[in-house]
Amino acid sequence: MNLTVGEFLREKMTNMISWVEKELGKNNLGDLKQYVAERNDTELAYVVGILRSNSNVITHRSWSDLARLGSMPNELLELFQAVKNREDMHDKFWRYLKMFVDVISNS
Repeated sequence: MNLTVGEFLREKMTNMISWVEKELGKNNLGDLKQYVAERNDTELAYVVGILRSNSNVITHRSWSDLARLGSMPNELLELFQAVKNREDMHDKFWRYLKMFVDVISNS
């Protein structure tokens, strides 16, 4: 089964959120799965496009620059902040963001 870019992003974002919820507890975050579910494919691609336009943030794994992405939805900025506080989650988190950017870049 071939997924569209939007479907792929939705699936992988949901996977990332499930992982973060498992690690941090669902009560420590907003309802991020609902947030992703309510976005259409274009909106998800737009959010990833913000990351792509600022890919140096991901390359350098810069938490401070990530927090300053002004057009990033607050729900995701909160997720980023929650993960920042858990160093053991950093590598996998940055790999997720790189994957999102790679998918948009290659579509």
